[in-house]
Amino acid sequence: MEKKNQKILIIAPAVMVLFILLFAFIKNIKGSKTTIAFYNLNEREANGLQEEIIRLSGENAFSFARLEGEDGFKEKHADREFKKKLQEENASLVFVKSDFLAQSAASFAKKKSEIKESELNIDGMTTSIRGAVKKNARGVTAVPLLTDNLEIDIDFSAFRNSGMKAISTWKNIEDFAIFQKRYVDYPIVFAGKDEKLTLDIFGALTEAFDGTEEYKRAVEIISENSGKSFNAPKVAELLAAKKSGPLYQSVRYISKLYKSGLLHPNTFTLSKTDIKAYAKARIASVVFMTLDDHRDFDTNVISRYSSIYFPSDNPASKRNFSAPLTYAIVLENNSSIKNLVSRLTQNDSEERLSLSTGLAPTLARCHTPDKQSDDVRYWVAATNTPLSGLSNDSRLTKIQQKQLAAELIALATR
Repeated sequence: MEKKNQKILIIAPAVMVLFILLFAFIKNIKGSKTTIAFYNLNEREANGLQEEIIRLSGENAFSFARLEGEDGFKEKHADREFKKKLQEENASLVFVKSDFLAQSAASFAKKKSEIKESELNIDGMTTSIRGAVKKNARGVTAVPLLTDNLEIDIDFSAFRNSGMKAISTWKNIEDFAIFQKRYVDYPIVFAGKDEKLTLDIFGALTEAFDGTEEYKRAVEIISENSGKSFNAPKVAELLAAKKSGPLYQSVRYISKLYKSGLLHPNTFTLSKTDIKAYAKARIASVVFMTLDDHRDFDTNVISRYSSIYFPSDNPASKRNFSAPLTYAIVLENNSSIKNLVSRLTQNDSEERLSLSTGLAPTLARCHTPDKQSDDVRYWVAATNTPLSGLSNDSRLTKIQQKQLAAELIALATR
């Protein structure tokens, strides 16, 4: 009996040691894989990119990390948090959806992480997208792969009954909404509860009414007053309380729609889920949304809608749409990662990415899955390098975005 107990005492630690070694071995195998990170991308977009990467490189070539954090930050500690998240995952490649985040990620990439321009299909991109490629003296630091866009969706079945020939101006939109009031109490709506969308709408309206320079002036005012001492009422006043403010016309226009009964009075408390319900119930004749939002609707519902860009009196040659780009940023000198990014810029990959994510490709001649993504590609190609949207370009934290959106809404509805 005593010998048996001795055997058990000897075997038990041995089994434990073997278990620990096996666990360490498995962990080491997993840890040896190169990690690819997706930062603040929604599930559909991250899934689409991941599926294409696996298709190109195999099931076990890379490990993947889904990261969440701030879209923008002025303080150095916040920038360090973004860098820390990537370092904790030991990421060699990250995908982000804004010009600012792309620049931020590229700024702390390791030496020799750049890709030679000749290894990418940059010549195949539209001219406006080529202007968005990030470079330094050693090569390309951030590659745009997909395009979103802030658009206006019109209930086309209702439009056919309006007797109108086209909707291509803000007056056309208002006339259509006035006609629709025979059937719908408040024809125009958007998910105003979403602070990013609300800020982006104010920014896109400013670009449409007053031009890109006024949009950039709004970004500058916000950036100068951001940080720990951010005062949303003060910033909103500088932006829109007086005629000299860069967002004055856009806030005034939303106010006009609101007070004339064309914009739904509950707009600023409605979520994107609410908007889908309104569209399904046929009580949303005109909807401001992104191409990405467009993809979340039931196909039978969204098929009634036709998308247009934000109208303007300015010619296409002077326009910059709010169309955030999804970038790939290589973070270290890794040949397999560089080769992967190169392959993602080719026609066949771009076509599959557009199909799986619902976004528009950045290449000029690859196929697109439908009219919506093809239209966005054409609109962006016909204008200048796209903007990332006021919510991204202003480098505000999520809390600051919410605060500023609330103050601008208060100005529009008072």
